[in-house]
Amino acid sequence: MTVLNLQQFQQLMDDNLLSAKLDASSNELMALFETKQCHNESRAEANLRLAIYRNNVIHSLSSAMGDLYPVVKKLIGEDCFNGAAIEFVRSQPPQHAALLHYGREFCDFIGDFEPCKTLIFLPDIAMLEFEYNQAYHSGDAEPFSPHLLGAVSPDELGYVSFKSHPSLRLMQSCWPIDDIWHENQNEQPGVINLDDSSGVSLLIYRLGLSVQLVSLDENCFVFLEQLVQCKTINQAWSYTVALANQKQRDLGDDELSGMLGYLFSLDIFTTFDVNV
Repeated sequence: MTVLNLQQFQQLMDDNLLSAKLDASSNELMALFETKQCHNESRAEANLRLAIYRNNVIHSLSSAMGDLYPVVKKLIGEDCFNGAAIEFVRSQPPQHAALLHYGREFCDFIGDFEPCKTLIFLPDIAMLEFEYNQAYHSGDAEPFSPHLLGAVSPDELGYVSFKSHPSLRLMQSCWPIDDIWHENQNEQPGVINLDDSSGVSLLIYRLGLSVQLVSLDENCFVFLEQLVQCKTINQAWSYTVALANQKQRDLGDDELSGMLGYLFSLDIFTTFDVNV
């Protein structure tokens, strides 16, 4: 029997834990545990224990996927979701011991999963659920008080940049994924006519212990997107105005103060700097 190093043994164990059935490689794995005193009954028992262990691993990981994507599971049904989750787990097992960030690739996977290909909005719903979960588990930070900006001279206000809350996420979709998500929090969700619906620009963040989903108009979304990248107010606004003109969206210069005031009211910024 070939002597395996630790990495080869771990890979063999991984392959068997995620395999659909016991095969020749399982016998190779069992042989590594055998001693001269082992009997045939011991090999059978070892195979049974491996099968139980493998089932437990697949079940725990696929169940974790169900906890992460409850709306996707509700939309496609438990049986279909479990089939997708098991196939995903077998093709893309966790790379780290902590499962907090596991499952991001499922957003793309579910779009290519054959039984779900007609639900073309499903990957965006999955991404919303993943970002929601990430926001919930993000670090804490106290929001800053906008009154502190009173210490900045009017000539320097345009040079202010902000640091956003660590839970903040931004995403856009051409589907009304926020409406779909909210509706599926109900025991009996209503019907959403996708033909009469438009896309959405979403701000996702945690306020206290509650994750917020805030729909922003496109100009406000672009402006916030720039601020999140630590651009100054002047830089962010100039970019937003230029893009609005390019996209032929209405945006007046007098909207800046109202937009900033609205964003401040959401408590999404933690500190600010003056970059003169």
